[in-house]
Amino acid sequence: MSSPREAEAGSEHDPCAAAGGRTEQACRTNEFTPVLRFRRSTALTAGAVVAVLGTELVLIAPYVPRAAGQLAHARPMWFLPAVTAEMVSMMAFACLQRLSLGAGGLRVRLSSAVAAVFAGNALGATLPGGSLVSITYRTRRMRSWGANTPQIGFTHAATGVLSTIALIVLAGVGPTLAGDRSQLVWLAVRVGAICALTSAALSLLRHAAVLRRPVSAFLYLWSRLRRSAVKQTSGAERLLSELAAVRPPARFWARGLGFALLNWTCDLVCLLAVCRALGIPATLSTVLLAYIAAMTAASAMPLLPAGIGTLDAALVLALHHGGVPSSAATAADLLYRMITPGLVSVAGWVLLVQRRRRSVRGQGARGTRHSARTVLATPSSTVGTSMAGRRMQ
Repeated sequence: MSSPREAEAGSEHDPCAAAGGRTEQACRTNEFTPVLRFRRSTALTAGAVVAVLGTELVLIAPYVPRAAGQLAHARPMWFLPAVTAEMVSMMAFACLQRLSLGAGGLRVRLSSAVAAVFAGNALGATLPGGSLVSITYRTRRMRSWGANTPQIGFTHAATGVLSTIALIVLAGVGPTLAGDRSQLVWLAVRVGAICALTSAALSLLRHAAVLRRPVSAFLYLWSRLRRSAVKQTSGAERLLSELAAVRPPARFWARGLGFALLNWTCDLVCLLAVCRALGIPATLSTVLLAYIAAMTAASAMPLLPAGIGTLDAALVLALHHGGVPSSAATAADLLYRMITPGLVSVAGWVLLVQRRRRSVRGQGARGTRHSARTVLATPSSTVGTSMAGRRMQ
């Protein structure tokens, strides 16, 4: 049986115990609510991930027996170059995203950008929605870094444009290596068209006054249905002025294109290393053409997680068309997909769980401090009330 002094000392160490009754219950609830929410959301996310991965396993199960013999004789010495190339590819995309945010005036640490890219890739590869889920997550992370709407929009647009140009350049390199240079003109036309459209959009944004009349007319029509015309007009003018303030220098496009090329090239090197590990005697042009076909097919269905089905079919068919046996092509696809998105997704989910735990601990600490301040303020108010009662008596 504890003495009154021991109970008093224990209440000093435990603010929740000092409150008693409903206050103690509220303190305990505020402390454990973030943990319960974290466990519930984690369970739901884990269930969705297991469902998607189970579907992927069912889809690729018929092809595994054909490739089992090839995978059993894979040379492990090529695994390290393949994994290293894929990690460099992910870091190159993170550098491209960080560079785009820097062009808008926001400085982000490289470690934060890399973690966001890995986590976004993990979500897009394991959850329904594919690239849309990844873009949504990266948008939320940019907002947490302090990015505004124009900075986020410019980052997505710039990374998309530069990645598209880099992929087109690689697509032109493939036929050139195969001896067909007739595609160089068409390559130059496509790159020139993308650059012209991008330059026109940037010039239009720098002269935002030209857009004010069309935007004002649109908002006037919209205000006929809603009664917030003044707020919408002021918000649109502020958005246009913020967009006009985003003026990337010329060196941004050169550096961004370099990061985009490094991103695609290292991913291609990963596929090449996988083919070497399986002993596939495919030339660089064959693997490059198969890679371009696979990436193009995956981009055509962006809502599929990691382009499942479309990317795999395009890669296997293109390799087989280049002279690779179907069993070897299937083994190359399976091993390549084990690295990306397989290994990349594992790393991304580890980073996601770590970040979520840190945020839950921070919420729990803030809730505990808030409850402690509330509890510690209660005795003083009680004492003041009792003293006032004595004076009145």
